[in-house]
Order: sequence, then C-alpha cells, then structure tokens
Amino acid sequence: MGLSMKEKKALVKEVGKRYQQAGKKEKTKILDELVKTTGYNRKYALHILTNLGRTTTVFLNGKAVKVQASISKRKKGGGRKPIYTDEVVKLLRKIWAFFWYRCGKILAPFIREQMKFLAPAFGITPEVEKLLSKISPSTIDRKLKTDKKKLAFKGKNRTKPGSLLKKQIPVRTYYADLDKKPGFFETDTVHHCGPCESGEFCLTLSATDVYSQWVELSSAQ
Repeated sequence: MGLSMKEKKALVKEVGKRYQQAGKKEKTKILDELVKTTGYNRKYALHILTNLGRTTTVFLNGKAVKVQASISKRKKGGGRKPIYTDEVVKLLRKIWAFFWYRCGKILAPFIREQMKFLAPAFGITPEVEKLLSKISPSTIDRKLKTDKKKLAFKGKNRTKPGSLLKKQIPVRTYYADLDKKPGFFETDTVHHCGPCESGEFCLTLSATDVYSQWVELSSAQ
C-alpha cells in the first residue's frame, strides 16, 4: 500500500532540505529514492525538490506579495471536458441495441454508413450526428463497457474436468500426421441453459471429425 498524500508531503519537506544542501551525486541518489518511495514522475519530483521553500515576489493590485513554493493537492475536475457527453452516449446505447449489440469495430462503420437513416429515426441533432460520425471503435467499446458487462452471461462453460482420468488422458496441442485422417473425433457437451442452469433445459453432444471438420450433433433433455 502506497503513502498517503499527507505522508508524501512530510517526506518531501524532510528530504527537500537535504537535497538543496547536497552535492550533485548525493542529489541524484536522493531524487532516485524519492521517486521510488512516492511514485512521483521524476521531473515533477525534481521540480518540487529544487523549488521547495523558495520565495518569489509578485505584484497584486500594485502591492508586492511574497509567495512561497509548496506542494499542493491537485484539484478534482481538471483537464479537458469530455467530448462525448451523456446525451451522445445515451444515443450511442440505443444505436448499439438497434444493431444487435455489435462490437465497436463493426458498429463504427455501420453508424457512418447509416447515419442519414439513423438521424431522423433517433432524433439525432446535427451536433451529436457530427460526433457519432467520427467516433472510434475503441471509444465505442469504452463507453459501452458497463452495458456489456450487464449483458454478459456468467458461467457459460458447464464442462468440468474429471479428476480420475486427468493424468491418464494427455492434452493435445497439435495433431500428428497419422491422426489427420477420418475417424478421430473431438467431443464436448453444450448446455442450453442461458445464464442459469436451474430447471429443465436441453444438452447437445457435439462430435467433430478432426480431419474433415464434419460435425455431428445429438441433443437430449
């Protein structure tokens, strides 16, 4: 667990005095230790160590005021304003559902090609239309990440490895040339139960011929 902001400030104040009085080699050593301990960016750490405690004079309303350098906590809510607002994401979510929940790489070109039909259908304003027409696939996936988690099935795979034959049956990572002929099958079962395996549902036994890729299916309840 890392240091708290209060602990970091106290450490910088203590180290800063030694740093400003040390020689070149000692300064490098102190800087390395501070970066490692606090996780600060090296240039930022160098800046605060060099300027800590120094004062400068500024003029405010014609009066000279002395200002001392210190470590300040970064204000929340800084940086650039989000390009894609809640309104844009809300419409993106509707379009995503309309196109049957496609991934960003498929959805992005769909939006660009079909925007002239989507705009009147979903009441998209020209400003939002401009943003949706240039949105990237990675941004689409990032904005819809929470929605995708809600739709994801939990526990898709119901096949459990057996403990008795685990060491007796080798796991294949490739097929030898002798096995590449009709007659070698890979088998597995598929549970048609959706996200919950309670109640009645069907099972499918899948057998795939390795050589021809022919698939035989047999279902049972």
